[in-house]
Amino acid sequence: IDSREKEPLKFNIPSEVYGLKFGDYTLNDKEMTCNCYIERKSLADFVGTLSGGFDRFSREVERSVDAGDYLIVLIESKMSNATSFQFLRKSHDKSRVFKNVRATPEYIMHNMRKIMQEYPRIQFLFVDGRKEAARVMEKIFTSGGIHKQIDLQLAYDLGKL
Repeated sequence: IDSREKEPLKFNIPSEVYGLKFGDYTLNDKEMTCNCYIERKSLADFVGTLSGGFDRFSREVERSVDAGDYLIVLIESKMSNATSFQFLRKSHDKSRVFKNVRATPEYIMHNMRKIMQEYPRIQFLFVDGRKEAARVMEKIFTSGGIHKQIDLQLAYDLGKL
């Protein structure tokens, strides 16, 4: 777990905190994971990263490319929320969560596709919440590098991940 991770996920496997150059999570056994790192994002982080934080994020992706590693951006929200975030409301007071965000979902998805087209060793994966993010992360890290051979979002959507 990266030392800068503010609210780290809890796992069923032992974990340690280190300063990572990119990503938030990795497994010490690089051979088992095929040099995979996972960058965890809340939906708000994802929207911010692919709008105002796009240049900084591109540099982080570039560091992973330079190291020859594989990066998975795991978003703790369903894709349907990411494609309609401007309509999401806080459940307790009906106020819009993203009322001050000027970027549109189309712009965010465009930037996501742009990153994936430029860097073939990156995937974005939308899952349903933090608990699910931890489960999927463990599965990815212990699957012997399957992330390099499959579309993770399709596998997740089909219930195979």
